[in-house]
Amino acid sequence: MKKLLIFVLLTAFALPSPAEAAYTRLFYYTDDKAAKKSFMKNAWDIDILAPQVYELRADGTLSGTLEPELIAHARKNKVKVMPLVTNEKFSSTSHKDLLDDPAVQAIALSAMITEAKNYGYYGWQFDFEQMTADHRDQYSAFIARAAQVFHAAGLKVSVAVIAKTSDNPGDYPGDLWQKLIGVYDYDALARSADFVSVMSYDDPKSKGPAVRFAWLEQVLAYSLLHIPKEKISLGLALYYWARDISTMKLVGIGGNETIDKIFAKRKVVVNFDTTDKMPVMYYMAEGVLYSLWYENAKSIAYKIALIKKNDLHGFSAWTLGLEVPSVWSAIKR
Repeated sequence: MKKLLIFVLLTAFALPSPAEAAYTRLFYYTDDKAAKKSFMKNAWDIDILAPQVYELRADGTLSGTLEPELIAHARKNKVKVMPLVTNEKFSSTSHKDLLDDPAVQAIALSAMITEAKNYGYYGWQFDFEQMTADHRDQYSAFIARAAQVFHAAGLKVSVAVIAKTSDNPGDYPGDLWQKLIGVYDYDALARSADFVSVMSYDDPKSKGPAVRFAWLEQVLAYSLLHIPKEKISLGLALYYWARDISTMKLVGIGGNETIDKIFAKRKVVVNFDTTDKMPVMYYMAEGVLYSLWYENAKSIAYKIALIKKNDLHGFSAWTLGLEVPSVWSAIKR
């Protein structure tokens, strides 16, 4: 009896708590040395690897490939591979033939199923961008069709969507609604997809970081009205935004490699902005004062807290290789 009690106690302490196991950690991957190095080192703390290596051409043919070494490493570390598939070169015209022609769609979906079966993929994420709002219904119908045939083939389907805060075109600068944002019908896409990656970064009204915390909360509030919470994967930006203090213009976007060089070369002052809940570093270069906003363990922890509080599916982080190393301490189980 005593041995059984000890076993039960040990098992209880060994199991992750519900909060720890509640969210899925998806990391995007681009084909470069920094991304590969990061994946090889941190695969155990990644649930889904989403490489951006495939495109669908206007005629429905699929192009792209993923290194066998990456697939093997993912399999060894029990990481699910869900590649992104984009409209060719994010062209504002390449998607139209595909979305308007069921025969072309059949070619595309068949090719994607074959590729996924050949390499053991978990499924696919559609990351179609630069589409005009007049193809909103066609895109939703295409994703519904993809979900039907993928699910029948034992594959998952997800969709990446540009962040929204409302359905009022006037709430967005310039022609962003017509040329970039309005095409995404969150309600329809969520009905079809297993989860939706909300690209909650590149805040269009920010004069500071890529993601103001108040804006992130607005994006999440809108998303929760249109997507079931268990299907929302909140976007995390692992890159920095740098600004010229005198003009507040965006002058640089990058990752940890550049941040390390700045620390090594410049005199740097770092503060933690309690409003936007992220660090900002200030430094001089050639007589110009710059601010650089980036994510670290503390700022990511605030975003993880949002995910847990709202019982979301998890996060989708762009992109491996750009992150400050401390970020990993915030997402480890």
